[in-house]
Amino acid sequence: MRAPDAIEFLAARRRTVLLGGAAVILHGLSRLTKDFDIWQDPLPDPKSWATAIAELLNSNGELQAQRIGMTVPGRWEVIAIDEIPIVGSEDGLIRVVGTDRPIDIFYRPNELGIEDFEQVWQRSIEAERGLRLMEKIDLLITKQDTQRVTDITDIKFLEDRISDEYRVKLKNCSEREAKELLDRFATPEIAAFAFGENQDGQVKRIAWQVLDEMRIQGDPFAAELVREIQLRSHGLDVEL
Repeated sequence: MRAPDAIEFLAARRRTVLLGGAAVILHGLSRLTKDFDIWQDPLPDPKSWATAIAELLNSNGELQAQRIGMTVPGRWEVIAIDEIPIVGSEDGLIRVVGTDRPIDIFYRPNELGIEDFEQVWQRSIEAERGLRLMEKIDLLITKQDTQRVTDITDIKFLEDRISDEYRVKLKNCSEREAKELLDRFATPEIAAFAFGENQDGQVKRIAWQVLDEMRIQGDPFAAELVREIQLRSHGLDVEL
């Protein structure tokens, strides 16, 4: 069985968002991926989350569910279908094998909670086979603190793409839009861009507050940008 066919089977039964390497590829990065990662709606409980997975396994005797090894780290171990709900809630995911590529099905992705699914779903983008594609910022969040080489590359790609889009939006946005944007994603460079390019005084103040908070938290790039802005803006109405 092909993995895309298995994912289509699942997506037809439960809301499903694509994440991981395949999602980054669809957002435009040219690279390979050895598996598929999907997040199926985890609410209201693990048993509901596991229903479509159980149906998939029961429909094809060649498929198996696995969990990450408990006795040998890094090795996947076969689990019974009735174990899927508890393993999903404990480990955050299970793996389906027997397709041409493994499918990691998340109950709770890295750095996200089950309560986040609804908003992630609403922000996601319609894709093929009933799937939705995780939006870039949500996808970036799931790749934080993994330390894997591929994730480091993915993070850089996503940050660059998001930054490019933010520069377009922040240049002429309103105060409300600026706050919403910078609450979701901000780097020192992006905050400094909003401060320098947007002519709305309230947007400038929001951007400055974000940049200065980064400085206070010890970000050296934010500190340097704050110093540069101070040199250019002697009349700046902000206390440091």
